Amino acid sequence: MKAFLSLALLFVSTTVCTASLSQFAGDWTNVDTNTGGITSLNIGISGSSASVHAWGKCHPTDCDWGTVSAYAFGPDVSSDPTSQAQALMAVFDAGFSETTLFIKPQGDQLSVQSYTRFKDNSGRTNYASSYVFQKSPSTSTATGLISSVKPLKQLNRLQTIPLAGSNQ
Repeated sequence: MKAFLSLALLFVSTTVCTASLSQFAGDWTNVDTNTGGITSLNIGISGSSASVHAWGKCHPTDCDWGTVSAYAFGPDVSSDPTSQAQALMAVFDAGFSETTLFIKPQGDQLSVQSYTRFKDNSGRTNYASSYVFQKSPSTSTATGLISSVKPLKQLNRLQTIPLAGSNQ
């Protein structure tokens, strides 16, 4: 546990920028569409609290990791996490393994460091992964695009349209 806290403190201390907690909010998609790891995140913010919902690569559909509380880290002990958040930490416990995500802003993207520790005595090696996420397109943008599509030809309800290759 001491090593884990040291790792968390090292991670936050190397961060030089400060961000509002709201900068983390929203739906995020891994920029690597061929990732074998985490595919998407949904980060919810309510006041000074945060939650992270994650999905990982599975077949035929992505695996839902569920939603966990996230902890905000600021630049010092007297920081306001709502206005000075530098990073989020979220821990997902799958029973056989525990994955800790460290999430920090990187311009208009998120940098995510993932550390997975196996708890099932399987002999598998604990491992670390790095990901970059971009904000997912909003549904209002998609709706706007769809609503702007116009039909090529207006059809009358009583009009018969011949099928290709038919003799009508």
